[in-house]
Amino acid sequence: MSCYAVHFEDDPARHAVRETWRKSHLAFLGAHADRVLAAGALCREGSDAPVGGLWLVSAASELQARELIEADPYFAHGLRRTVRVWRYEAALPGRTLTL
Repeated sequence: MSCYAVHFEDDPARHAVRETWRKSHLAFLGAHADRVLAAGALCREGSDAPVGGLWLVSAASELQARELIEADPYFAHGLRRTVRVWRYEAALPGRTLTL
């Protein structure tokens, strides 16, 4: 398995989607906690309003990571304006992520 860093930029015109599908999105993340290693909203300094998101995903391939992303209610209902996926290589092997 590889790790993928996923950067989402939200479509500001679809902001209402975020609140409408928030519970479903969080349930989706919980149901896939074995593959979504970390997930959270990205906000501008001084604001709590999300402008996107960041995930770390464990997957066998980029295609598999993208399939997971596309099953997320936020993606399926058009919140995401852009999605960028990169294979992630840890600089500090063996170090666990603690949030």
